Amino acid sequence: MLTRKSKYGVKAMLFRAQQSARRPVLIADMAEREQLPKKFLEAILLELKRHGLLGSKKGKGGGYFLGRDPSEITLGQVIRILDG
Repeated sequence: MLTRKSKYGVKAMLFRAQQSARRPVLIADMAEREQLPKKFLEAILLELKRHGLLGSKKGKGGGYFLGRDPSEITLGQVIRILDG
């Protein structure tokens, strides 16, 4: 059974992978489209960023983007990062 943290992380990564790979997406947009709590999603995305699955850009046009090619990211990696 997946924890809520892993479920949200997987949803966010799938959403992110479906978007243009290098175009940053705002947390607020991701949270709204996937119906996830913004604050919790923020913490999840920061953790995924620390492990290199995501990158981020600050300022105008900023947000989160994939840190690797989508074909190199596995479901298992996301779950292990978020649940240990």
